[in-house]
Amino acid sequence: MITVIGSINMDLVVTTDRAPEAGETVLGNDFQQIFGGKGANQAVAAARCGAETTLIGRVGNDSFGDTILKGLEREFGDGAAIEKIDGVPTGIAVILVDAKGQNRITVISGANHTFTEDSIEALRPVIARSRVLLLQLEIPMDAVSRSLAIAHEEGVYTILNPAPAADLPPDAYRLIDLLTPNESELSLLTGLPTGTRPQQIEAARMLHRRGVKSLIVTLGSYGSLCIDHKKNIKHVPAYSVNALDMTAAGDCFNGAVACEINHMMAEQSSGTFTPSIEELVRAIEFATKAAAISVTRMGAQPSLPYRHEIEKFDDWYVAQRTTDL
Repeated sequence: MITVIGSINMDLVVTTDRAPEAGETVLGNDFQQIFGGKGANQAVAAARCGAETTLIGRVGNDSFGDTILKGLEREFGDGAAIEKIDGVPTGIAVILVDAKGQNRITVISGANHTFTEDSIEALRPVIARSRVLLLQLEIPMDAVSRSLAIAHEEGVYTILNPAPAADLPPDAYRLIDLLTPNESELSLLTGLPTGTRPQQIEAARMLHRRGVKSLIVTLGSYGSLCIDHKKNIKHVPAYSVNALDMTAAGDCFNGAVACEINHMMAEQSSGTFTPSIEELVRAIEFATKAAAISVTRMGAQPSLPYRHEIEKFDDWYVAQRTTDL
């Protein structure tokens, strides 16, 4: 089982031909309210990829919260452990998507930032019965750190997607089995440039020295770079498709990686799971296909594919591929 502790938002999505400059007004083309939040997105992605998934999150006692709860019940049934919190709003993300599918996002955390170390400690039984714990950084850092510590104590495999980018406490690194930064997050975490492949490798090795066991660095259209616990390195290319909206591409990728890690752990009879470079590549290849499908669809959770769609990726890609990189 995968447990995801993270954010739940209502995404307010505006599409426009181009983003306005400072002080400029442009006309939008469309507006939608769509379920989002990195925690919820990654949980939905993992569940649609075929993993038994529990989502733990919080919403406000308001209309957005009521609407989100009904929607997530359809995705998870009893697998959604979502609390309503009085006195704070449901988290909101204001998302502007331009004609090239590039997005600009502003997040108002609301109920997502009410998690405390004590409230995470109360979740220990849920974490303990999981194979994989998947986290992001849209809940308070203290809550993330406590979640990692509990998972480490209970022998649960931990995946941290360090987004939005933020410095991590020094003692958190040794609790992370798999870290999944993008290029800019890798640079922020290390203070090193990451514009070239050698720079990306050097930055990843720095995080290894801090205690992280394995890394997957996502590089957008250039694919992913993975480094296992033995510091073996492999590059996995991306697929070139006609992107409409990249809002949830990273969340889709992380949820799909978590799903494949969970499957590998289920296949392993006993002992501590430490994925080899080949196993990481297997997870990345599956997740890259899932993310490629997601960017051809609008919205966060509506864009996330189901496993049967990913398994038919090769036929789908024939119609969707583009030569533009």
